[in-house]
Amino acid sequence: MSYIRYIKQTRPNTAVAFFSPSVEVIAKLDEYKASGKIESYTLDTISTNQLNKEIKIVFNSLDSFDEFMTEELIIASATKRGEYCAENFISYSLEDDLI
Repeated sequence: MSYIRYIKQTRPNTAVAFFSPSVEVIAKLDEYKASGKIESYTLDTISTNQLNKEIKIVFNSLDSFDEFMTEELIIASATKRGEYCAENFISYSLEDDLI
């Protein structure tokens, strides 16, 4: 069964930049994709009003998701995302789906 993680951001206006994953995080995503633990991912799905952004990561299993979430780099990135969003008045949510 695949496990999907959605990260959704809503910014107050278009003058505020969304939080985006670092080059290192993208490299980690690519590493997991190359190994088959990530089936696919999209980083920049932007709404028509330009105020909402969605990141979608499809893992091959809950175990692969759990492994990814224990990576030190990913933990640090989540902390940075929370801080950045709070400082810039961006609301965000994490949603998961098992399919």
